[in-house]
Amino acid sequence: MNQKNDGLTIAKQDNWLIEVLKAEQAILDGNMPATQLLQAIPADIRMKSPLLLRAECEEGLLNGRLIETKQRLEAALRGFAAQADESSMLTMMAMLGLLYMQVGDRQEAGPFMAQLAEEWDRTPEQCSGFVPWALARAAASIERETEEYAAVANRLFQASAERFRAECKPIWAGFVLLERRLFDGSVSEQADWELWMSWLTRHASNHMHGAAVARVLTAPELNESLCSKLPARYAYLSQAILLDSPPELPPELTSDLECCIYAAGARVRQLLQNQQLEQAERAFGQLDRMRKLLTTPYIEQLTVQLAASLVAAGLTDVAAPTVSEERQDNHNIAIKAYVEADYQEPQETAKWRVRLFNGINFTAMDGHVFEPRWKRRKAGELFVYLLLQPNFRANREQVIDRVFGEGDLSKRSNQLYVTLHDLRSSLKELGMPEDIVFAKRGIVGMAENNFEANDVEDYTTLARIGDQLWMDDREEASRLYEKARVLYGQLGTELPQAEWLERVREQLLDRQTNTIKRLAAYYGELLDEARVEQCLADWIALRPEQDEAYEAMIVHCLRGERRVEAISWYRRLERICKDELGSEPLEDVRKLLWK
Repeated sequence: MNQKNDGLTIAKQDNWLIEVLKAEQAILDGNMPATQLLQAIPADIRMKSPLLLRAECEEGLLNGRLIETKQRLEAALRGFAAQADESSMLTMMAMLGLLYMQVGDRQEAGPFMAQLAEEWDRTPEQCSGFVPWALARAAASIERETEEYAAVANRLFQASAERFRAECKPIWAGFVLLERRLFDGSVSEQADWELWMSWLTRHASNHMHGAAVARVLTAPELNESLCSKLPARYAYLSQAILLDSPPELPPELTSDLECCIYAAGARVRQLLQNQQLEQAERAFGQLDRMRKLLTTPYIEQLTVQLAASLVAAGLTDVAAPTVSEERQDNHNIAIKAYVEADYQEPQETAKWRVRLFNGINFTAMDGHVFEPRWKRRKAGELFVYLLLQPNFRANREQVIDRVFGEGDLSKRSNQLYVTLHDLRSSLKELGMPEDIVFAKRGIVGMAENNFEANDVEDYTTLARIGDQLWMDDREEASRLYEKARVLYGQLGTELPQAEWLERVREQLLDRQTNTIKRLAAYYGELLDEARVEQCLADWIALRPEQDEAYEAMIVHCLRGERRVEAISWYRRLERICKDELGSEPLEDVRKLLWK
């Protein structure tokens, strides 16, 4: 009986795998499987396919299911990373970037956009249409000046539509064209607009979404019924922008910042009609704050119109920002968010102490200690690497070479940005700011102002100053050496083996050895034999293979007329040399005991 049940279970799984293969082939052919078909496949089978996850994410972005979609996107990104599928990884990063822009999370979007811009400039053939699409939306809200962003965004929208057309994905080309129209409305004036519409009607009308987009873009007279056939997000934006009649905001779109801006605009108008001026002014302030996170020419136009209406209603303090003010505002926001976060006031920034010796942990300002949970061990390795660099930042190529080793550059670049995302997520879980890690203009780094200190930096500083003082002031040098000595430990014990990390560990070991040798010499000058012996014992524990350490201990024991202990130390050296090095102790060491 059990065998029969097992056979049925296997048969069902085989049937579902066939359905998965069919759905994956449809996606590869440029089609969008129906949501119902995808949902019919059991979750445990569906979640194993990055392609099916991607299809779910596409549907989620169109319909505003942002929280669920974010989780799916991250899972799909990990899946494609495991397959080393670079093009698909870039697509997932672009879709994540679009999602972050939809919710106004520019700090989270920043690293993705920096990497996508670099890949788009360097290897555009690896980029799907989602990459220039994401960059077009970023152009409107992150780095571009007001006088430039619309033209830049429109060129990227055009490139995105062209790329989707080349990929035989007319449905997505249609959504990009719609997005471009919702951006500033200028597309219908383009010379090639009619050609695009003709192509879209021919190629996209055999799919529900494609047909809905084509009808909205080509309708001589647009109406609410046509708009309502679109997925939830675009149904709302089409009515709000193209019909200038935003409906009530559906609950599933309350996280979508662009939709919320138009909903806030409708509320301002309603409040003005009801002569509720104070409430209208507050609603306008809310809209203006959202506009600073995400903007389009249409949103700017809406803001100016509402500001004029408020002034006309007698609220003389309200004014739309000028172009120069807006440009400066965008510039300041971008700089603060991504590059120069350390310009914030110190009292607004939580400081963390980091321990890297003998296990990584973090101490908050209130004294609580936290241990990180790295989603990838490489995230921990990258964190340590950045903390050891000057100003916690390094050239992108240097980071790739040191942390990700040899191999194909594009693969290692993708690994870097996936790891950066995991690192930021891990640090965010500890309560650190979202913009603590950045990748911008060829630099990868962390905001210095978030860290009060780390023990490796403290150790190195103490030992280095001690070295500088050693010749002129041995007392002060030794005081610093003692402080450094107690800090030392194994660097990043939980991290994987890496060539750069082993070099740093060896350098720190050499520095600690030198520190202990000098302390032994100093205490010898003071005739403090107990401290000398402790230093020599620490030296041997640190470097058990060094004859010099045993020689110093044997001389110390003989000076105190402790020949038996001296012989014991020699026998220990003898065993280590024989068992681990396959050699004999140096003759000079043996002669100390048997002259």
